[in-house]
Amino acid sequence: MEILNVLVLRGPNFWAYSPVIEAWVDLREWKDSPSDSIPGFNERLMSWLPGMIEHRCSIGERGGFFERLRRGTYFAHILEHVTLELMDLAGAPVGYGRARETSKEGVYKVVFKYKDETLGQEALEAARTLVLAAALDQPFDVEATVARLREIARNNLLSPSAEALVQAARSRNIPFLRLDNKDLVQLGQGVKQRRIRGAETDRTGAIAGSIASDPALVVELLQAAGIPAGSRREHAEGTEYRLLVVDGRMVAACDDKDAKDVTDFVHTDVALRAVEAAQAVGLNIAGIDVVARNIRQPLESQDGHIVQIHPAPDLIRHLEPSEGQARDVTGAILDSLFPPGENGRIPIAAVTGTNGKTTVTRLLAHIMLGTGRATALTCTDGVYFNGHRIITGDCSGPISARLMLMNPDVEVGVFETARGGMLRGGIAFNECQVAVVTNIGEGDHLGIGYLDSPEQLAKLKRTVVEVVSQQGTAVLNAADPLVAEMAQHCPGKVLFFALDEEQPVLAAHRAAGGAAIFVRDNSVILSLGGQVELSIGLDRIPMTFGGAIRFEVENAMAAIGAAWAMGVPKDILVARVAGFTADLDHSPTRFNVFSVRGATVIVDFGHNVDSLRAVTTALESFPHQRRAALFSASGDRRDEDIRRMGELLGAAFDRIILYEDTDLYGRPPGAITALLKEGIAASRRVQRIEEIQGGLNAMRHALETVEPGELLLAQAHLADPTVDFLKSYL
Repeated sequence: MEILNVLVLRGPNFWAYSPVIEAWVDLREWKDSPSDSIPGFNERLMSWLPGMIEHRCSIGERGGFFERLRRGTYFAHILEHVTLELMDLAGAPVGYGRARETSKEGVYKVVFKYKDETLGQEALEAARTLVLAAALDQPFDVEATVARLREIARNNLLSPSAEALVQAARSRNIPFLRLDNKDLVQLGQGVKQRRIRGAETDRTGAIAGSIASDPALVVELLQAAGIPAGSRREHAEGTEYRLLVVDGRMVAACDDKDAKDVTDFVHTDVALRAVEAAQAVGLNIAGIDVVARNIRQPLESQDGHIVQIHPAPDLIRHLEPSEGQARDVTGAILDSLFPPGENGRIPIAAVTGTNGKTTVTRLLAHIMLGTGRATALTCTDGVYFNGHRIITGDCSGPISARLMLMNPDVEVGVFETARGGMLRGGIAFNECQVAVVTNIGEGDHLGIGYLDSPEQLAKLKRTVVEVVSQQGTAVLNAADPLVAEMAQHCPGKVLFFALDEEQPVLAAHRAAGGAAIFVRDNSVILSLGGQVELSIGLDRIPMTFGGAIRFEVENAMAAIGAAWAMGVPKDILVARVAGFTADLDHSPTRFNVFSVRGATVIVDFGHNVDSLRAVTTALESFPHQRRAALFSASGDRRDEDIRRMGELLGAAFDRIILYEDTDLYGRPPGAITALLKEGIAASRRVQRIEEIQGGLNAMRHALETVEPGELLLAQAHLADPTVDFLKSYL
């Protein structure tokens, strides 16, 4: 049994809304060996881990796993439950796991939630070793393994105070992000974020914290302020109490010895002295240690004193007193960070689909910039802040989006959310205001990561729809059945878009009073409840070339619908759309049209069957009789997909220039070109096929050989090098 790959999905994902670890496990020689076929296996396993008897399975019955084990279950399912049990024994219970077979025989995906990813991965490896030991009748030191996992948990899990604050934030729908393994946590996003470390907040001053760590200085400052203070040694008589002060108010108090809650018994003068002590040191949150014979009386009347101040107080004693009422101290701290009704979230738009994602994301970010709000954009071309690129490369995954949510200047996030990043890391947020799904079609990148069908791809991309807020909107392509089906999974509202206003899904939605966007009389119309909310002529949307490029009309509708759903004023929306052109600056390598020596050149990034079909269909609106194409396919596509792209090329072009570059994804040189030529051979139109090595070499050759009156579709191999080359060449 071998663990082939381990993915840490830190946000909502294919499996769950919570972070999970996904392990690809090859059972190998054990793939046909259920638990009841191995003598003594069940007995050894349950003697080592008796707590697993109580595990529930997906069937929901108590003892379900034990019954499955007796009846015979496979090692992937056993590995899942052993991993969960080891994390439970380590003090980090999670209670969620799945084991699902992939399209490859004997290879399973074992999935489980985690509280700490290091602990989760260590528990997984320990579980594999334990299961194999039980199968092979070998010794296994359960006690030592659990002790090691507990040590990892102690070193990596949040402290009880930080964990309590995070759970309180979760209950208030405040997003959180752990920034290190030392209790530093970000609450909120972008410009609305706050930070905590344990019970300290970003309002806890460094100087105040330093003062509090010097007991002698604390006593001196308090005495100077007229507050009774002294050392524990000087005032040993009486009971010691811990009072918690938050933002000028005592919110809880307990007996420091027995942790009994005494909040209701603290004399108002004692509470006032505690508040004054925190203010004298400069702390907004403080644990105030008080020695007094009777907490019901003023300190001065009984020689009571404040003996110590803590800048990072332990909250658990107030949340879990040995006697008395638990106090909402986490709520008081969160109230000090976030005003009533505020959850620290910034508006987020997530854009996914098979094709058109980058164009929609770019246009939507362009529109949002017109509102004057600081806007972060992440897409396949990089990370942009307020229109300036700050990171290059493919940034359409959760790492880039998470970085922008950590940026304290960001007011709006527009994030392309691509398949690869979702598979490898989930998504970077657990709620968005708007989710856009452009299309699924026949899918793309199928066969990678055991995602083998358009339906599975749709389930993955549906994640962004499932995390739309109840006040938010999903903008969905009504004409794509796999996208339209996502509407039933949206917690908020739905806005459908389609070219045809009579499209059945869109028409039914409109009839029910829903929001929709469509084309009528050569204008993009947005309607709500049967009333026209917005109308923009296609001649005022430059990227559509007057409506001739239908897939760009769909992209424009998706972005317009998203901007409207995000509350962009209509005049700003219309003006910003009119200022977005399909050129190398606004939308590089996305249907950019040039004139070269009397020929028309169209540069596009299309790289799958659906995108190539859409582009070749769009070319029908151009009058040119002679047509040439520069094209290649990515080596990570399936053979049948590459052949089909060849068929589309063969049906649409007279001259085809094929190229390969260095990123062949393990295929031998010439293999991609050979598959394309197999597809091209099905057509009689092609008169000449040329082969060039290297994407930019092929681009140069295509531009130098294009003839007057010819139309050339030039595929961009890599966006940035292609843009730099074109700007220099032109």
